[in-house]
This record gives sequence, structure tokens and C-alpha cells, in this order.
Amino acid sequence: MLISLFVGGLASETTVASAAAVPTCNVLRFGASSSVSTRPGGTTVRLVMTSRYFPTCDWSYGTKYQFFTSAKSAIGSPLDFRSSPTVAVPVSPWPVNDTFQVVQSITTEEGVRCTQKSAAFVGVTGPHGARILIRLPGSVGVCVSGATKWSSLQAVVFPKPTVCTASALRVSMGRANGAAGTIYYPVVFTNVSAKACQLAGVPTVQPTTGATSGALHALVGPTAAVRNESSSGYGDAVRLVPKAQASAAYGVAETGNFTPSQCVAANFKSLEVTLGGVGSWWVALAGSTCTLLASTSVTGVVPGSSGLTP
Repeated sequence: MLISLFVGGLASETTVASAAAVPTCNVLRFGASSSVSTRPGGTTVRLVMTSRYFPTCDWSYGTKYQFFTSAKSAIGSPLDFRSSPTVAVPVSPWPVNDTFQVVQSITTEEGVRCTQKSAAFVGVTGPHGARILIRLPGSVGVCVSGATKWSSLQAVVFPKPTVCTASALRVSMGRANGAAGTIYYPVVFTNVSAKACQLAGVPTVQPTTGATSGALHALVGPTAAVRNESSSGYGDAVRLVPKAQASAAYGVAETGNFTPSQCVAANFKSLEVTLGGVGSWWVALAGSTCTLLASTSVTGVVPGSSGLTP
């Protein structure tokens, strides 16, 4: 069987792994920014922490927050949700899931009976014991002694993600990689917009006729069967910053692996790629597929351009 590819990309070796349990978030895998707003009687510090890695994770209610001076000396006692009676503590960790962001606000109180120190950073320490220091945009007065209420945590917030639109994505095919009678091609989704967005799920891939974009594209055989061949399971959410890529592995099995009565092979020259709720795209790829059974397969999206688990 001859298979020709019209669009180049990256190659990688196929591996098979079971879906992994959602890990507890490691703060070292988060980027962070802060903002400060004043209000009568105190200040609110807003921390926005964004996951930079795959997969997503569970945010622990045991995470600790503490102010630090410009010399990075700790101010006062660390805060956590167990010591914040106004915040409801869940039975299990908060799932970051598809949001990729954690927003935490800390309120400070002022008063005449308050001894203050100036904070330049907020330290965030996760259950792994790792800590990140988040620089504040200006110094914040923090009560360290006195009769007033000092600092407290507000409820943690997980912003809803922006789902990638069809216009935000360019779809292409990566370079072929063969394995045990099946050739795998990455179906690559590139964020061509100016904003970050989220992509998730398993694409539907249908072999079709027609080698050019203006040709008639009649269906050839069944759509690709869904297979779980990565630790992402069936397409866990991937956060795509501008120019970042996610991909799924499209497998084309040798039609000679099947008996003629089972298979009845036919050639295709292109693929219709559809991601539910997002859009459909046409890409050029030539090969052969069975028409009586699904001899092609596809996996869920993962970060990167290889179609394989990172």
C-alpha cells in the first residue's frame, strides 16, 4: 500500500499508556501574576496562577499563602483554607480541570491598633512543599500584631476557559510514523489567534476523495475508530497560548492485514477532520482504507505536535 503525505510535521514513536489519575497541583508548574486594590480599612491582593504544564491537576485546600518583604523574609503566619473560617473547605481537593487558572484573593485589614510591615511578595506553598514567590505591583501594608483582624483568604475561584473557535485554529497533518502494521499521522491543531484558548476531545476523522481543496470530497469507508493510546485518555483539555499546538494520532492500518471479504480496500486522497462544537477542516492525505470496517483510528488531543502523550 502506498501512502503519500502532503503536509510535513514532526515524527515520534507510538507508545501505549493507561489514563493517569489527576495529580495534585505542583505550584512550580504555574506562572503567576498579581494585582492590588485598596478599599476602606484595608487592601485586597489578587493572585492569578496559570498552569503551564499538561495534564491539569487538583488544587489542594492545604495550600499555604504568606507575605514576604522585599528581602524575602516571611511576614506573620501563613494562611490556608483550614484557618479561614469564612471559606467553605471542600471534602476533596478542588479540580482545576479545564480552567488552567486559579485565582486567589487575600484581604488585609488596617487599624489604629495594628503594627504593620511592608510586603513585596506573596509566597504560595503547595502540598509538595515547593513554593513560588509572586511579586506584588507595589508594597502592601500587612498587620503583624495588634487587636485588629489581620489577613484572611477569600474563596478560591477557577475562571471558565475560553474554548477555541474554528477561526482560531489551523489544522494540518504531521509526518508519518509507522508501528506494527499501522502508520500514524499527527492531526495538528495550531492556535493562530492572539489569545489563549482551550481545546479538548477526540476529533472525528473521515477519509474522503479529492486531492485538492476545490475537489468533490465523497466519503471513503467508515470514520476512524476512537482509541485510547495516551495518558490523556480521550482528549483531556489542552490550553493553547498563541502559536501553541495540540494534536491527535490518526492511525492507518495496512489493508493487507485483513481478508478481502472483511475489508474491501479503497483509496482516499483527503480527510475531513471535525472537532465537536468547534468546526470542520479539510486536509490532504492519501492512502488506502477498508470500506466494510474501520481500519483507521484516532486518539484524543494532547499537547504538542506529535499526537502522542507529552
